[in-house]
Amino acid sequence: MEIHEISEQLQTIKHSKALWSVFDYKKCKDVYGYDSNGLSRYALIIQLQYDATLTENDKPLLRYLMKNEIDMHKYHPYQGHYESMDIVAYLLAKFRYVNHIQLFEQAKLCNFDTYYGFDTEYLFSAGIEETIKYVEQNDLYRISSYFQEIQDEIETMYTAEYLEQWFQSKVRWYPTNIEEESLITLMDRAVVFGNIEEARVLLRQLEESLKPEENHFSLLYYRSKELEEYDKALYYLEKQLPYAEEPFDKVSLWLNFAELYMLKQEWDQAFESVKQCEKELKAFSSWKRTGLGRSLTETLLDISLAVRESDKSLAREAYRWADQMLKTTNNNSYVILKKAHQCAKAFHLKKEFRYGVFSPKER
Repeated sequence: MEIHEISEQLQTIKHSKALWSVFDYKKCKDVYGYDSNGLSRYALIIQLQYDATLTENDKPLLRYLMKNEIDMHKYHPYQGHYESMDIVAYLLAKFRYVNHIQLFEQAKLCNFDTYYGFDTEYLFSAGIEETIKYVEQNDLYRISSYFQEIQDEIETMYTAEYLEQWFQSKVRWYPTNIEEESLITLMDRAVVFGNIEEARVLLRQLEESLKPEENHFSLLYYRSKELEEYDKALYYLEKQLPYAEEPFDKVSLWLNFAELYMLKQEWDQAFESVKQCEKELKAFSSWKRTGLGRSLTETLLDISLAVRESDKSLAREAYRWADQMLKTTNNNSYVILKKAHQCAKAFHLKKEFRYGVFSPKER
């Protein structure tokens, strides 16, 4: 079943278990191990969010989808906490059914990101007293590591009033009508499903909807960059410059400029952007111990490698500065050292082969 067919076939899918396997978690056979049915399942979940006919009869389908979302989150190579699982959890929570507690617990324990990102409130969505009673009756304080962890505070974690406020925030966050969705949500989903032109239209609507006197430049910069509208992203970066008062923030901004120019393959402009960092680095020394120094070093090496054939003078200048940074920071990743080694080889700088690095198999 194609993704675009799901909305038309929703009622058929709901009432035909034979079709559910189309939405199974299925690890891809490629090197990254993604879920080959993940997008189709996400599309179905979104349609269920908008489904005005959803009833208790649909709990088996929702539980089925939740179990597959749990598998996806558990085995995803980059872990993460994705909206698809949160929507299903919300749709299940609407039934206030206490037997969903263990399903919600499994979701929370999928990985590091879900442990901190999946709302604990879901475990109490059937009610505080009902949850505590269920935990005690099912001996979860003994067999569940999570309920062991919260046993001493379980009775005071939430009030009924707070849980209702939390639930109403979810109602607003996941409306039953697509016309009530935020432009940002619609843009996110368009990007996920590969509808880039639609996302660009939504970006223009977002630009028009934001008040010009409010500082939304960072949001618009990231959205423009994501949609490969690099000139627009550069425009919004420039708008942020007056707001960057601390040297750290200024260096971060100039590195963002450099990244955009590199994406545009405008290497001279990228290097000029990096050079803007020099005077700012003198104002604070903490960059040597943070990722800022590593990011700057890698940017310089990327520029050097990109122009080593077309502009040897620029390539050498960028490399010389990167070499100084490497000596200063002395805390670099395998990737950065590998790039430095490639530069040294390109320039036949034998004395710089101290950056020689090896893959784990070569050691």
